[in-house]
Amino acid sequence: MMKLLFPRHFQHRMMERGIDIDHIKRAIKNPDFTKTTFEGRILVRKEVDSKRIIEAIYYVQGFKDSKEIIIITAYYVPNKS
Repeated sequence: MMKLLFPRHFQHRMMERGIDIDHIKRAIKNPDFTKTTFEGRILVRKEVDSKRIIEAIYYVQGFKDSKEIIIITAYYVPNKS
């Protein structure tokens, strides 16, 4: 089972940026692009629509079937395709 955690700081940023939680979930579950970054953090990208792509950075903690995904940040970038 996978559990998403949104730290308080990120919750404020999410509201400021108008981030849709479903976009984050889709990016993590089925990313268009994935890259491991600094200290095991994971960057994912997912096309949201013809105008936007969401990027999210997170890390995973936990054991076997009990994983927690801690969202560090997420933001939209223009879709240039």
